[in-house]
Amino acid sequence: MLPNSEQLSLDEDELLKGHTYTILFGRDGYEIICPKMQDDGIESLAVPEFLIPGRPYPVYVYLYGIVLYSTNLEMGQREAAEKTRRKFGLETFSHTTLGRAMKKLEVRIITFQNKPHNEEAVPKNNSSFPSVEDTLKRRDTVISYLTEASEVTQSLQITLQSQLPFNYKQLPYEGTFFDVCHRIVRYTFKKYRSLLL
Repeated sequence: MLPNSEQLSLDEDELLKGHTYTILFGRDGYEIICPKMQDDGIESLAVPEFLIPGRPYPVYVYLYGIVLYSTNLEMGQREAAEKTRRKFGLETFSHTTLGRAMKKLEVRIITFQNKPHNEEAVPKNNSSFPSVEDTLKRRDTVISYLTEASEVTQSLQITLQSQLPFNYKQLPYEGTFFDVCHRIVRYTFKKYRSLLL
C-alpha cells in the first residue's frame, strides 16, 4: 500500500533543523544535510554511512589509509597517508591525520570490547612519530576488529588490492572496498550503537 500525499509531505522547517557538514570527495566539497528527528522525546541525527561528523573526508578515505597502513608492516604512516591522498585526489591527507584516526579507532575498539586500556598500545618513546615496533599492537587491534566487522572471507588487504587500479578523484565511489566500508560502519552501529570514528 502506498502512503498518501499527506504522509509523504514534510514540513520544510523541520527538514532544515539539523546539522550541515562539508565533506571532500576528491577536490570537490559537498554539503551534507543531516536532519534531526524526534521520536517519543528522543532526538537523533540521521547520518549517512560515509559521513564522520566533524571530519573533512568520507569514511572510505580513513579506512583506506588505516587498512593500507595496518596490513603493510613495512609501511610507515607517511607513506600510507601519501598513497591515500593520491588515491583519492586530495590536496591534503597527512600522516598525523592517519595517526589520529588510528588512535581514535583503537580507543573505540578497546571501549567496545570492555578491555582496560593497554599501555603497551601507546608508544613509549617520546619522539613525535612512533616506530613500526611501537605500532604493531595498534595495527593488530585495528585490523582484527575491521576484519571481524567487514564480514569478508578474504583478507582486507586482498580486498584493498582489488581496488588498486582505480583512482577515486571524483564520485561515484563504487566497488568491493566501498561495500566493505559500509558493512564495517553498519556492524559497528548495530552492535555498539556508535559511529566508527
